[in-house]
Amino acid sequence: MEKTDWDYDNPVSIYLREVNALPPLTQDEELELSEHVRAQDEHAEDAGRRLAEANLARVVSIAGQFRDSGSHVLDLVVKGNDGLLLALKTFPGSASTTFSAHAVRCIEDAIKQAVAEGGELNKPTP
Repeated sequence: MEKTDWDYDNPVSIYLREVNALPPLTQDEELELSEHVRAQDEHAEDAGRRLAEANLARVVSIAGQFRDSGSHVLDLVVKGNDGLLLALKTFPGSASTTFSAHAVRCIEDAIKQAVAEGGELNKPTP
């Protein structure tokens, strides 16, 4: 489906349209924002929000890898978003890992756990 062929009545299409409208980060931008999150300085909250927004498309992409699990893609995206938020909370203090790499692990783990638990998809992650 091309970007101009969105089904405006479909929640997945609406979400994808909004996520795809968010500007991606350059590598330098990610590093700068990551430093603010690590330092927990006065820019940390805004930096974390921008890092999360820039990775929403990644959540959708990873959730799509599990579309054959029998779970609705929106449920998978919700759990992936939970993993993304967890990534912000648990981002390592050292510069040895990029935020994107850490986020991918957290997103995948959250989705895999939700799929393994089956009916637990609609319950929020604590």
